[in-house]
Amino acid sequence: MSFSDLRFIFYVLPAFVLLHALVPSKARNALLFLGSLAVYAWGAELETGAGLEATGILLGATVVNYLFGRWMANEDRVMRRAFLALALFLDFGTLFFFKYLFALLDALKPLTGHDYSFLHIVMPLGISFYIFQMTAYLIDVCRGTLEPETSFVDFGAFVAAFPQLTMGPILRYGDLRAALKERRPGREDVEQGFQLFAIGLAFKVLLADQFSYLWVVLERIGFDYISTPLAWLGAVGYSLQLYFDFHGYSLMATGLGRMLALPVARNFDEPYLSRSVSGFYRRWHMTLGAWFRDYLYIPLGGSRHGTARTILSLAAVWLLTGLWHGPTLNYLIWGGVLFAFIALERLFLRRAFGKLRVLPHLYLLFVIVQTWVVFHIDNLADLAAYFRRLYPFFGNAAAINYGDFTKYFSSYWWLFAIGILLCLPWPRRFYERFRGNALVWIPLFALFWLSVHFLATGSGNAFLYSRF
Repeated sequence: MSFSDLRFIFYVLPAFVLLHALVPSKARNALLFLGSLAVYAWGAELETGAGLEATGILLGATVVNYLFGRWMANEDRVMRRAFLALALFLDFGTLFFFKYLFALLDALKPLTGHDYSFLHIVMPLGISFYIFQMTAYLIDVCRGTLEPETSFVDFGAFVAAFPQLTMGPILRYGDLRAALKERRPGREDVEQGFQLFAIGLAFKVLLADQFSYLWVVLERIGFDYISTPLAWLGAVGYSLQLYFDFHGYSLMATGLGRMLALPVARNFDEPYLSRSVSGFYRRWHMTLGAWFRDYLYIPLGGSRHGTARTILSLAAVWLLTGLWHGPTLNYLIWGGVLFAFIALERLFLRRAFGKLRVLPHLYLLFVIVQTWVVFHIDNLADLAAYFRRLYPFFGNAAAINYGDFTKYFSSYWWLFAIGILLCLPWPRRFYERFRGNALVWIPLFALFWLSVHFLATGSGNAFLYSRF
């Protein structure tokens, strides 16, 4: 169930926090595990109509990975690796089946002549996230850096914890183990958790959802008919929409975790202040980046074996990062473009920029807003049309139409101003300094109820990362 659903905000969340506070501490993980399964089943049923099926897959994967973790205990290195290989085959095989198989069959239809559209398979919510979370656990157990969990309830609570289940952040069991064993949330945890939840909700409803209307307008006009200034305005708008949508969700997840005394990892660190593409992705969706770094890039050799090996490792990471997001070609192009810029930075640009501060930052902003266009538009013909408008010397239509740009900029300038301001460090620093003060509580209280008003009077939009 979406965190921005009023039923979640006013029924599920208060009931869960109250029950969590009332049950004995030894029963809290059982409540978290079973309650999270119930919330997941309800949300999956609402969004896909396959709640029981999706919950069965989640529960089955939890059992399988728990057992493999237990089987690795006290085994020698060879057997641990054999168990890990089999577990990874099952985990990634499951992910491939639900996320990629039918897209592959559809792509092969012109060659095979077979139509598989009659097979209706619904991808379980959050499968990309919880598969990565469980495989990280098994790899750590295999390496000997983490003792396998003996309690199935505790392991299930780690996997299924509803604050992070469907869209991350991707947690590490080693970071949660101590908290899972003994959680005693107090009033301060609930207060600060609610503050983070309210900020995230405002980011989603008052910023991301409002930015989404600009893109709807561009699609309605048609990409071939928008002016170049409006195309760039749309690209920047989508960049801010995606940031406040996913960052908002991550803040809500962190706040929910804080209410339950669970340390949900921070997932964003002001990425638009970066001065390189590689720096941007150390600060954007940080838990996914850390997963690829620790479980793919470093095992492939990282930067330890010369430039050529490093470039090959980066290529593998970014190809698979694109593929993780989806099976359509735009994600592979997106990953390839990011790899190309990161490789250029490592080979040339890092030295060329030297100690410059402004130029590298402008370079990052110029590049990243265009990569988000590739990320968003999955139809390659539409994608080409959009880039013809960004760079009008490749098209035939007029580059400038001050009428359309002026019309929409005059309607959205204030939203861009607020969005850009909130990408800077000063609002966060103000919050951290005064979060126990009325200077923070009163505006957050107002923003929370304003967000509720928008949700109650509008249709609302799904979180953009819910499809991954």
